[in-house]
Amino acid sequence: MKNEYPGLHPFLRGWMGLGLAISATFGMAADLPPAALQALRQANVPPSAISVQVTPLNSATPRLAHRAQVPSNPASVMKLITTYAGLSLLGPDFTWRNRVYADGPIKDGVLQGNLILRGSGDPKLVIERLQDLMAQLSALGLRDIRGDIVLDRSVFEVTPRTEAFDDEPLRPYNVSPDGLLLNFKALIYTFTPDAATGQVNVRVEPPLAGFDAPRSVPMGNGPCQDWRSQLRADFSQAQQVRFAGSYPASCGERPWPVAYASPEVYGSKLIQAVWLASGKQLGGQVRYGSLPAKARLLLEAPSLPLAEVIADINKFSNNVMAQQLFLTLSSELGAPGRFEASRLRVLQWWHTQFPGQIEP
Repeated sequence: MKNEYPGLHPFLRGWMGLGLAISATFGMAADLPPAALQALRQANVPPSAISVQVTPLNSATPRLAHRAQVPSNPASVMKLITTYAGLSLLGPDFTWRNRVYADGPIKDGVLQGNLILRGSGDPKLVIERLQDLMAQLSALGLRDIRGDIVLDRSVFEVTPRTEAFDDEPLRPYNVSPDGLLLNFKALIYTFTPDAATGQVNVRVEPPLAGFDAPRSVPMGNGPCQDWRSQLRADFSQAQQVRFAGSYPASCGERPWPVAYASPEVYGSKLIQAVWLASGKQLGGQVRYGSLPAKARLLLEAPSLPLAEVIADINKFSNNVMAQQLFLTLSSELGAPGRFEASRLRVLQWWHTQFPGQIEP
């Protein structure tokens, strides 16, 4: 959807004030409370740069209004429109259906052919749920694939971004949407100081085939401030990450989520690592492809309910999860999910829900 919505519905525009320290001292409706003004001063944000409206659900009278009718860039507040549309059009109990197929016979635990994992656009197919899916395959007796593991992400038709949303391309929220989005295409580096060895242990999750990173870094002294910069991380080689700096002991244990530098191969390397780690065999490779017509369904793994997914989208302002939901609004109509098709469906819904309001 577009990034600027000059006529945004006042109720939705009011959510722009959620980041302010608005307390119970709302005062007069036309004024910002002292706590909010102080927070704005500390952040060097002029009051003229924001729009705020706070209205009780059981009343049409705002308790607080500041430039409420002035056009503003809603930024991540637009997630409220996406998630509201999702609830209205799909329902809170909606689930994405991840499916696994085989295109050959299985005898004595051996698949003579390919295993196909077809994505559904699931916004939260994280490592724990992927491991559970693999455990279900084990319960079916499958232990050896003589062909390939094929990853089908054709439920969406999107062009990956060539530029990051901002100047931090390795932030996980900058990941592009994917019909088979696995673990947000990200790695979590966890740094744990070990006083006994004088080193800081490094743990990386989830596993990726062929991936290499240091198991420890030197322990540094001093306060815990910009510890990420002190590590002097080099992520330029996706499969060989290096840390040339140190980690302050005063930081204690801390995680650092980082988007994988080569997102186009993340899924294949993750699936290969998880499959082989369970002691199973793979005769071929893990690759992207499409579901063949002759394949038969082995199992279906539903996602978390939409209501739970939406809670994560809005609580953490998760961009890629919001885009997954947005694309699903058009993919559920039977064709591959596309941004323009989803935008048109949201506009139709908007005109039904808010007749006479300027469209988003």
